[in-house]
Amino acid sequence: MNLSKILCSFLVPVAFAVDAQAENLTEKKMGLEEIRSFTHQNREVIMERMNREIASENLSQRKSERLPDLLSSGDGYLSQKLPLTDDGKSSHAFRYHFNLYTEFDLYAGGTHSNAIERLKKEHQLSEERLKALEQEVNLKGYVLLYDIYRNMKYQDFILKSIQLREKEYERINQLYLNGLVLKSDLLRSKLYITDLQKDEVAIKNSIDILSDQLCALLGMESSQLVNPQLEGDLEYHIGESFDELFEYALMNSPELKIHRTSYEREEIVLKEIKSLQRPHLSLYAQYGVGSPQPYFNYKHQLGGEVGLKLSFKLSSLYKNKHKKSAQQVRIQRQATQLTDEEVKLKNTLFELYTRYNESLLNINRALEKIDMSKESMRILRNSYFNQQALLIDVLESETQSMQASFEWVEAVVDSQKYYWALKQICGYL
Repeated sequence: MNLSKILCSFLVPVAFAVDAQAENLTEKKMGLEEIRSFTHQNREVIMERMNREIASENLSQRKSERLPDLLSSGDGYLSQKLPLTDDGKSSHAFRYHFNLYTEFDLYAGGTHSNAIERLKKEHQLSEERLKALEQEVNLKGYVLLYDIYRNMKYQDFILKSIQLREKEYERINQLYLNGLVLKSDLLRSKLYITDLQKDEVAIKNSIDILSDQLCALLGMESSQLVNPQLEGDLEYHIGESFDELFEYALMNSPELKIHRTSYEREEIVLKEIKSLQRPHLSLYAQYGVGSPQPYFNYKHQLGGEVGLKLSFKLSSLYKNKHKKSAQQVRIQRQATQLTDEEVKLKNTLFELYTRYNESLLNINRALEKIDMSKESMRILRNSYFNQQALLIDVLESETQSMQASFEWVEAVVDSQKYYWALKQICGYL
């Protein structure tokens, strides 16, 4: 699972591309529930579901191998004898034989049961991988949807800023013509509008790119512009402490479940190797019908037998020695890897939990900044109307007020992305 790549996208801006043809896109309203409902269409999920079906068929196939072996065989031939002397008599006859043979393992050293247990673990492993992948796809979808929401809010901020700047540019231009402000103030206002227009194109392309990525992730048509519906999905909060989350994650983390199952499978493989060094006891029976031998005087004969077979490969005592040692090392390696994954889980969980709490502080700071910017704008407006401040300062204050509002939205979005990342790594999703 590429959780670290997902986390890196939390606070890193999306790379901007050339202007997309938005008029060719159809709008698709989407919330978190819609993402969950479309997860089954993800191509990686589809392939992993196929792997699960393969594992299920392999398990069924191995179970069927415990059934008795049944073999039928037969032959027919024409027997002819030619005399070498004149007084001899020639003879010919058609002879046939048909046999039915069955054999059933009474004891195979645990070969069958261990193989079935191993395949059960492989089937369980495919189940855990499928669940982990579905949760990962959900998290990726959530992150992309929140990023689209954040970029759309940023787009609204830019559009409002452009409208404000264009409106106030005309007023500054009028003041410049009347000699009340400097030309540098007029040029500064025009340059600001130009920069905002460039940002507008970039953020519009970013929204198109994110929408395309989300549609591709969910196996949908890429010619759709996603419209996030997150009104009720912006106030999720973590109520557990770090220790509580870590304790739950140790038991339910998708990655740890996969590694534990892999470890248990390797232990069963070792049992399979040991079972090769044990005797093999089977029950067999055969029955047949055919033409009689020449020294019998009846036309057909029936016969059969039932018995026990006991066999033991002496070569298994020395041929499997190194295989057994190698498997023991694999088990030790798997145990070390499991311990390493637990340490990585704790580190990643601590990072997410710390960033989550940081985002909550950023929300409070953004709210304080909004209040301060509104008060500052009120004071500057009064000063401007009293001819005690330049109009450009009023514009800067209004921009700062909108910027503070966007910073609050960004902090809220970041907190929700960290929330879902914590849920995913702990196995809550």
